[in-house]
Amino acid sequence: MKQPTIKPFGEQAVLIEWKPAIDDKILDNVLKANQLIQQSFKEEVIETVSAYSSIAVFFKKGIKQNDFIEQLTKKLKKAPKIETSLSRILHIPVCYDSKFALDIETVAKKNELSVKEVIAMHTEQQYKVYFLGFLPGFPYLGGLNKQLHTPRKDTPREKIEAGSVAIGGSQTGVYTTYSPGGWNIIGKSPLSFFSIKNNPPALIQPGDIVQFKQVSKDLFLQIEVEVAAGVYKIEEEVIDD
Repeated sequence: MKQPTIKPFGEQAVLIEWKPAIDDKILDNVLKANQLIQQSFKEEVIETVSAYSSIAVFFKKGIKQNDFIEQLTKKLKKAPKIETSLSRILHIPVCYDSKFALDIETVAKKNELSVKEVIAMHTEQQYKVYFLGFLPGFPYLGGLNKQLHTPRKDTPREKIEAGSVAIGGSQTGVYTTYSPGGWNIIGKSPLSFFSIKNNPPALIQPGDIVQFKQVSKDLFLQIEVEVAAGVYKIEEEVIDD
């Protein structure tokens, strides 16, 4: 595991940082370090929050920050080879019908594409999940085709429906709960992406791979009913990296 830097982060936390980049090898280091911390410091740590190339580690009161940094540094240096959980490819159904795709024509026009080309490019790509944030369970995905990069809206919407699939700048993602937002809405998924009743609460996890799958409006409504009834099974594949 490539060694990161570790520094104080407030009074009851530390920040672990690798080279700032969106990179699969760095993500692997982040995931493995996060797993090591959760296994080795169960009694000391309250929560870990990972990002593209860093982890914030929040620990309990009474623990000395310098001592924690020293112990953590030793653990990371002497860490045995850690096998992270196998990656999953999650096939996320999305309806790109104009009823849901409020900005898809804008995305197409700005990128000199047809709507069909936008949908084809968006669904053919597999996206690695780097971390969750912004909203509960909101996945930050890497790998959006450069031809689909579209600036955020000048005036954000006050309310975006949960399940809305969007493009903002060089990223694509899914609004997991109702929220204001400035990304361009190109479709909607009927799935439920976050619920405190589930364990884990977020449907999508860091390290997962997401592939969007186009569905008709009729199939969207059918899946929506199955999700509400708790009988829908998401299509997924387990892969060994």
